[in-house]
Amino acid sequence: MITYIIVDTGYLLELFRIPKRFNEADADEIKRRFKIAQNQGNKLYIPIPVLFELANHIAHIDNGYERIQLANKFSETVKRGINPEITHLNIIPCEVFAVASELSNNLDAFVQRFAEEFVQQGLGFTDSAVLLEAKSLKNNDKNKLVHIWTTDEPLKPYEPDAEPDPFIGSRKI
Repeated sequence: MITYIIVDTGYLLELFRIPKRFNEADADEIKRRFKIAQNQGNKLYIPIPVLFELANHIAHIDNGYERIQLANKFSETVKRGINPEITHLNIIPCEVFAVASELSNNLDAFVQRFAEEFVQQGLGFTDSAVLLEAKSLKNNDKNKLVHIWTTDEPLKPYEPDAEPDPFIGSRKI
């Protein structure tokens, strides 16, 4: 059975090895998990807000050469993700992005939900978007397994289907 995986920022910080935001052991484990997911034919999704967070971390790298190298890697990754025929990674386009619809159609309700529900659960705005995407995928097909790959402890318990061997990293970011 194919598993659908929503990837949160913490996993990408490790995968991209963002200076001051990763550790070697976690990065290696996450890279291993990505390879396994690809080999099993699982679908990996990256919501747009996660890309914004990752790009912000890249933009704040002190070393100019490293910043440019990672920005180029980021650019190539996004280009491949927009074209899912050539990769197992899917960047969720805005027109099918659940939270984009929620924000554009009913921003005040989403912000209210964020204030009353998501913050109470310890979830940030991007975490809320990740959770909405995971729930949207699950609601589209109750028979598919949907996991959230995150290093964010407050977010992990809310994934639609509990991952059998979860990994949230060895340190807090």
